[in-house]
Amino acid sequence: MNTTNGSATLFNEAYHAAYDYVSDYTAFSLLRALRTAGVPIRGGFSEEEAVQRLGCLPQYRPHVRWVLAFLVQQQALTVLAQGNYMEVRPEAWYRPAQAAGLNLNIEPSMRLIDYVISWWPAIVQGKADPLHVMFGSQGSSLWERYFNNGHDLYAVHNQWAAESLADEMPDGRKAKVLEVGVGYGSAARALLAECQLRSQEIDTYLLSDVSPLLAGKAKGMLAADYPRVAIQSRKIDINRIQGVSACSFDFIYAVNVIHCAESVRDTLAMLRELLSEGGCLVVSECVRADYASRLHQEFVFSLLPGFGNVQPSPEAPPCFGFRTAEEWRQLMQAAGFRKAQAEVNAGAQVRGVMIKGWV
Repeated sequence: MNTTNGSATLFNEAYHAAYDYVSDYTAFSLLRALRTAGVPIRGGFSEEEAVQRLGCLPQYRPHVRWVLAFLVQQQALTVLAQGNYMEVRPEAWYRPAQAAGLNLNIEPSMRLIDYVISWWPAIVQGKADPLHVMFGSQGSSLWERYFNNGHDLYAVHNQWAAESLADEMPDGRKAKVLEVGVGYGSAARALLAECQLRSQEIDTYLLSDVSPLLAGKAKGMLAADYPRVAIQSRKIDINRIQGVSACSFDFIYAVNVIHCAESVRDTLAMLRELLSEGGCLVVSECVRADYASRLHQEFVFSLLPGFGNVQPSPEAPPCFGFRTAEEWRQLMQAAGFRKAQAEVNAGAQVRGVMIKGWV
C-alpha cells in the first residue's frame, strides 16, 4: 500500500477536523438515543441490558454492538471491569459546529445522522423498514444533499477520484469512460469539470446505475452542461453485469459503490473484462485504518443492503462495509489486473483510498 501526498490539498487539517467533529456529533446523538430508550448509561449497563431496553430484534444485535464499540472509541463510554459500559463524557463535551470554528459544509452529514437516529429504535425493533426510511421522500432528499459536491465531507472523495482518473488520460486522444453507480451524478460532474479544466476530451461517457431512473436523471442534468460529450445512460447491476461489450472502455470509474457488491472480487473481475488493452479502473472508497477502528458513516450505511459485516475477527464487534486499503489492493490483484495499487489520503487519519487497476 502506498501513501500519497497528492491529496494533501483536499484532505487538509480543516477536513480532518470536520470529520472528527461529525464523529463526535454522531456519538453525542447516539448517547441521547440510548438515554431516551431507558438505557442507564450513567449508572453502568451491559450489552444485554441495552438490547433489552431498546427492544432490539436478534438481527440488529450486531448494530447495537457496533454502537457500543463506536462510543467507546469516541471516549463517550468506558468499559468497566466486569465488561459493563458507563458514560464518561457529560453532554457538555459536545459543541455546536459554529463554536467549533469549522468553515466547511457538514450539514448534509449531520442532518442525515439526525434523521436516521430518529428512526433507529423503530428500525431495530422491526417496526420500521430501513429501506422505506432511507429512500422515502424525506430520506431521498437527504441522500441527494449528502452525495453532493456542496457537501465538503463527501466532495473531496469525488474530486480526488476525478483528478486521479484525469492523471491517467493520454494527451490528444478522446477517452471512452464507463461510470458504475452514478447515483446523483456528483462524481461524474467532478470528472467532467476536471477534464474540461485540463482540456482533456471524453468521447463517450456511459453513466450506469442499478436504478435506471437515477442514471437517466444524471444524464439529463449533465448533458445540458457538457454538450460536447456523448453522455449515455443505462441500468447496470454491479453483481450481474450484462449488455455491455468486452474491451469497450478506456476507463471505468467508481466512487463509493463497489463495496456494495455481493462479491467485490467477482465485480472487479467483470469490470476488468470491459476495459480495452491498457485500460484503467479507478475506484475511490472510504476506508478504515484497521478493523479496530469504526467510522461514523457505518452507523447509517450498515442499515442498507450490501453493507454486511466485514470484521475478520468473529469475536470482535462488527465492522460494516468499509475495508482497509491493503485489502482493496489485494482484491484488485485477485481480480486479475496486471498491476494494482492503493493510495491512502494525506493527513493524520486514513479516510479514503484510491485504487487503480490496469489491464
